[in-house]
Amino acid sequence: MKKSLAEFNLFYSLCLPLVEYGTWCHYRRVVVRGKDNLPEEIPYILAPTHQNAMMDPLVVLMALNRPVAFMARADIFRKPVARFFLTWLRISPVYRIRDGRDQLSRNEEVFGVARRSLEQGIPLCLMAEGTHNDRHQLLPLVKGMFRIAGQTQRELAGQPLYIVPVGLDYDHYETPYHSVVVNFGKPIPVQQYMAEFDENEPLALNHMRADLTVAMKGVMHQVNSDDHYDDEYAYCHLRTPQVLHEQGWRNSVWGRFMARRKVSQQLADLPPNELETIYQQGAEFRQACDQSRVPLWFASKCPRQAAAKWTLRWLGSSLGVLLCIVLCWDMLPLWVLSNPVVYLPTHFIPRATVKDPQFRSSINFAIRFGLSLVYMLLFFVVNVCLFNLWRALVLLVVGLLSAWLTPKVFVLVRDMVYGYRWFVKGRKPNT
Repeated sequence: MKKSLAEFNLFYSLCLPLVEYGTWCHYRRVVVRGKDNLPEEIPYILAPTHQNAMMDPLVVLMALNRPVAFMARADIFRKPVARFFLTWLRISPVYRIRDGRDQLSRNEEVFGVARRSLEQGIPLCLMAEGTHNDRHQLLPLVKGMFRIAGQTQRELAGQPLYIVPVGLDYDHYETPYHSVVVNFGKPIPVQQYMAEFDENEPLALNHMRADLTVAMKGVMHQVNSDDHYDDEYAYCHLRTPQVLHEQGWRNSVWGRFMARRKVSQQLADLPPNELETIYQQGAEFRQACDQSRVPLWFASKCPRQAAAKWTLRWLGSSLGVLLCIVLCWDMLPLWVLSNPVVYLPTHFIPRATVKDPQFRSSINFAIRFGLSLVYMLLFFVVNVCLFNLWRALVLLVVGLLSAWLTPKVFVLVRDMVYGYRWFVKGRKPNT
């Protein structure tokens, strides 16, 4: 075990920008809000919602654009390849009772490493829910992070320590080229719990957990219903265009996220008899989307009332892409050859082999990133040998541009297909 998760690692430092770039290319758009809430030059613990396995720490890394130390449950470290990748990402295992009582004693060493990293100014990221969840709902928080926070604050003496809630919201968990929101909330000072922590640690941990639960629900889209989760979530998408209009918000990734949150907050105050009608409307909207083979996020983004506007936008974009292809036809083979991994349907591999749906996006990302890294390195070496260094560097830049730009074209085509299904073939739901 390292003395600190913050120890310098040359390979990590060199590859971190590439991983951040790969994450940026993996998503259509990453919206980051609330970074001004992060304490400056003060140790803090990040507590993000855990909804998409290994993509959560990658998104946090990209949003912060700085080294971060992570801790995750120990069972995902069992396979050697996963252990190597996780350790390289500065993710340390945390042992639970289900891992065996004899393993729990190893947590003291792990927690000590985490505390030393915080003392050295490296933010620590802990998935407070303890496990991932494929719903827009917060799971009960585990106490481990609060024990680390209390013990670290005790060792820091007068220097303050904070816990920062982070809401992550994905349009889609499995497939790439979707949007994600990273929302940093107001930091919670750990010092305010220390008097109670010294006198009655279990009670202090419960108070910390209760306050963080409220804070995390305040930065995420929290769907209230368990029994009617799908219907409520669909109703939030159904109401999104109306809320955007009422509030004067832009029809953007952030605006739609805020609109869905507002709808769920409004539903929390309604009596059960009114909720039954709402759940029925949500079910009908979800059925209309299923029949049209259109995802909810697209239906809320492109309401049928705005069909002409979105059709003209796609038509203009398509003509622009087509014109670029015609003008650069001679360069097209070189563009494809510079990074062919972008065109491979690698997402079918984890879909057929990985049982846990939430790990599929992570596995797909690892496959694409690993193949791209190996191919572009070999491509660069071959071009240096065949031609010269400058030409090899130019082709390397072309490959990086291909990794970023080509998915945008794929997204454009995908949205055109969804638009055709939704505006032409789909049936209008009863709203």
